[in-house]
Amino acid sequence: MKLNEHELVDRYIYYLQRYIPYDKQEAAKEDFLDILRDRLPEIYTEEDIKKELNRMGNPYEFAGAYSEPGNFLISGKNYEIFKAFLKILSISALIGLIVFTFNYFRRFQGTGLFDVLKSLVVSIFILSLLPSWICEKIKTTKILNALMEEWDIDKLYESQKLKLEVYEIGLLMVKFSMFFMLQIYILTASINISIVTYSFIMLLFFINVLSVNLKFSENTIFSMTMYVEYFVDIFSIISLIFVTSYFMPRIFAIKIIILCNIINLILNSYTISKSKNILLSRKKRKKNRRRNKKDRD
Repeated sequence: MKLNEHELVDRYIYYLQRYIPYDKQEAAKEDFLDILRDRLPEIYTEEDIKKELNRMGNPYEFAGAYSEPGNFLISGKNYEIFKAFLKILSISALIGLIVFTFNYFRRFQGTGLFDVLKSLVVSIFILSLLPSWICEKIKTTKILNALMEEWDIDKLYESQKLKLEVYEIGLLMVKFSMFFMLQIYILTASINISIVTYSFIMLLFFINVLSVNLKFSENTIFSMTMYVEYFVDIFSIISLIFVTSYFMPRIFAIKIIILCNIINLILNSYTISKSKNILLSRKKRKKNRRRNKKDRD
């Protein structure tokens, strides 16, 4: 078995690469493997690997050499995610504007196009920056907590890297473009749609962007982000059904957003069901750690 295929080494590499910029992840991995090979004897056992990994210390410390200074209060991988979301949301806003124009062109007669575009630009920037900033704070807190604890390789749980398919990016862009279309619909509405309803719709938009941003930042399908995404999908579906029952018409953009949330729920459930052995392994190891701690006490 190759060294990087060993389960303990694979775990260490995952946490090492977790928050550093994408373009430096492979270099960090190779440097780590070179150092580990030099330290291990020619014929090594699992105990040798475990001993050396414990000596090398927390992977977040090793990763510090590959981190970059912050930009706009965001650093490393989260800054790259911020730039990616600027592009995704900009394209989604353009699609939403085009679809809206084809369906509701006359609505622009009562509202200035410049005011609508200004609102879209502000939304794009806030929806890109604020979720990335929140993810940065979560990352910093996690790293600090991990560095303050006593280091042990057994504290690194099995995980599975997030692998995004093209259709998943497409699904995101469809949902985001429909949210932008919904925003334009409310801004140009001839009927009275309250500011509270508008603010609530934008809050739903924000938490949908945040849940995806968290998943990208954490780079795994097995963490609290999984439960956050489930909550956001279910909350969005229920909220939009409620809003369209009492406060605004159920236009097709809302129906598509609900459909996207349902599809995302199904996809996440399928992905987790395929990898449930990882979750079972995590539970077992957490249980063993608690038992060992009780024995020591």
